[in-house]
Amino acid sequence: GNGKWRCPSCSFLNEEFDSKCTMCFDDDSTEAELAKFLRGSAFDGSSDFGDISNHSFGQGNDSLRDDGGDQAWKALRATDTRELDSLAEHISEGRSLPKEAHKNVDEFWGATHNFPQLLRLFRQIILHPASQRFLEPVNENHLMIMGLPPFNSVVKHPLCFHAIVTALSKSEDALKCHHLVMRLSNGQLNVVGLQHWNMWNGTHLIEAIDLVFLNALAYNGSEESQEKIETEELRKILWDGVNSMLKS
Repeated sequence: GNGKWRCPSCSFLNEEFDSKCTMCFDDDSTEAELAKFLRGSAFDGSSDFGDISNHSFGQGNDSLRDDGGDQAWKALRATDTRELDSLAEHISEGRSLPKEAHKNVDEFWGATHNFPQLLRLFRQIILHPASQRFLEPVNENHLMIMGLPPFNSVVKHPLCFHAIVTALSKSEDALKCHHLVMRLSNGQLNVVGLQHWNMWNGTHLIEAIDLVFLNALAYNGSEESQEKIETEELRKILWDGVNSMLKS
């Protein structure tokens, strides 16, 4: 009744005015570019983009990028934000979820309308221009080239946004698994020391997103820098959004 239409290929709910499915087509990257990225894995190196930029924390990061790297993070951002949007819609409509989504879930965040709001807040953060360096695991090779210490020598539990999204739903499987329910995950982070968190738990999800920022702040130290300012801005967006939801 609201004019929205669901794509027959990927099941994404599109706006009435959309002539093409926004899950299958994107302004930031061509369909072929997106498909190329999705068929690989940013974590195991099988993708052409796997070794190009992740989040580096020193100055002059742009000099380490090329056009391929720029397209890689845009494609990753597009797929992950679409996945979060689809998941929020899926939950709002009361559709089926993994059993882990119903275990040890805080009553507030377990409410049908609250968890989708949290997912959309996460989506908003990922879309922020300053979030680019938080999408993928830190590239230790880039840090070494810049003469910086290894990230894992400072940070005990490295984490990135894509790992959090993947714990909920495997966005990289969107091409071979068109229906969202086939991509849903058990909520477990594939990170040593963080297995006790479950991303279907709203409190854990908030803590995981915040940990990404806290890791960056710890690595960059107390000295003022553009990276620190941007990270603190993103943290403020997170906690302002959470507090707004808690008060509503």
